[in-house]
Amino acid sequence: MNPLPFRQVIWLMPLSFSLHVLEEWPRFTAWANRHASDRFTQHDYAVIHLSGIAGAVLLAWLATTFPSRALIFLVFAFFFLPAMFWNVFFHVGATIVFRTYCPGLVTAVALYPLVAYVVTTSAVREGLLEGRSGAAALVIAGVFHSWEVGHNVFKAW
Repeated sequence: MNPLPFRQVIWLMPLSFSLHVLEEWPRFTAWANRHASDRFTQHDYAVIHLSGIAGAVLLAWLATTFPSRALIFLVFAFFFLPAMFWNVFFHVGATIVFRTYCPGLVTAVALYPLVAYVVTTSAVREGLLEGRSGAAALVIAGVFHSWEVGHNVFKAW
């Protein structure tokens, strides 16, 4: 059986992100108000995550239409890996630290690792992402995700 090409598997990104938002939507703001910042609003959540869904669709289309190494690196560093890799650690860590379910945990654990594996291995197999650039994207994604969560959810800066 031949593996699916990158131009097909990249569409798992907006699909899984949308499912994650559906899990989070009804409860994440209340969770964030209790455990992160009482300044985080449902409006904040809607703007961030609806923009994220639109961005995921746009980035999947761009990656499908113009699959260059530079573009794939940027997609991985600033959207794909922050969402599909580092966000798993946020949800698991928050659930452990606060000893209560962090909305989004189920999709983060059940979907994101598999999607990250399938899309990343496809990008590597097709020469769109290599070891060094992949490692750099992973580090940048970790810093970016930490900054984004600190800014948007915890309102730390």
